[in-house]
Amino acid sequence: MIPFNLDALPEKLQKKHKNAQTGGLIARLAVDKDYARQGYGEWVLIDALKKLCTASKTVAFPLVIVDAKDGVIEFYQKFGFTPFLDTPNKLFISMADVRASLKLQ
Repeated sequence: MIPFNLDALPEKLQKKHKNAQTGGLIARLAVDKDYARQGYGEWVLIDALKKLCTASKTVAFPLVIVDAKDGVIEFYQKFGFTPFLDTPNKLFISMADVRASLKLQ
């Protein structure tokens, strides 16, 4: 769990999650250079998101947050992550969006 600045979210999400203070964190997600651009990064991300879905059932949190290195922001955006308004390298996706995209409940 990681704290986040509620004011850095779009206004719609600020209202929806006004009592939220933390989110699930994906940290240091990477694939060895020998296996880059072969789809493994997508597999690892989806696995991490599934595990966060399971964790959020026990410890409720509304968002998944990732601190992306330069050059990989677009990778996360392909999967629906949005940059925080005040920190472009910090991105988020709502747990509701994760569950919908993975067809989980």
